Amino acid sequence: MKLTKFAHACVRLEKDGKTLLVDPGSFSEDAVFERADAVLVTHEHQDHLDIERVKALNVAVYTNAGVAAQLTELGDLVHVVEGGQSFDAAGFAVSAYGKDHAVILPEWGVPCANIGFLIDDAVYHPGDSFTQPDRAVHTNLVPISGPWFALPPAVDYARAVKAEQLVGIHDGLLSEIGLGMMPRFLNSEERPYQKLAPGDSLEIA
Repeated sequence: MKLTKFAHACVRLEKDGKTLLVDPGSFSEDAVFERADAVLVTHEHQDHLDIERVKALNVAVYTNAGVAAQLTELGDLVHVVEGGQSFDAAGFAVSAYGKDHAVILPEWGVPCANIGFLIDDAVYHPGDSFTQPDRAVHTNLVPISGPWFALPPAVDYARAVKAEQLVGIHDGLLSEIGLGMMPRFLNSEERPYQKLAPGDSLEIA
């Protein structure tokens, strides 16, 4: 399976001639939307969901009820899933985790629903949360910036999830200086940190 990172929180997974997009948002490059067989959306914020461009793909979308309510034009192509459910998306085996977006400010409470996705028991995307999967993964995608982000819980999350490697995501707000700092905090011999630029790819065993 091939993983390609795109701007901010979007990744593309490819295997056996099929393409799965996760969180194609408003920061995502046009190339993200050139092809897809299915889409996973963790939550409704625009940096994870570009409504019009996702609609134009006209493919199956798996997401929570809040996002589904904004994609009604796609009809039966939209599938509502919740944490604890497993399903097939274009030949990829997917399990959903969690239900809440991380708190941004205490007075705002939980801003919306959020589900993490584990794909083929190999790649885990938590969306805007530090919800952990219930098993070891090959590649753990670690959010490294954002209004809700804090470094200590990110490090705790990275250490708690058993993974062979880490890839930083949710990085659209960081300068090159900020991006360059992250390996210092997240890299380890047990879980090497892969610093990918948009368009960079990895082969997932």
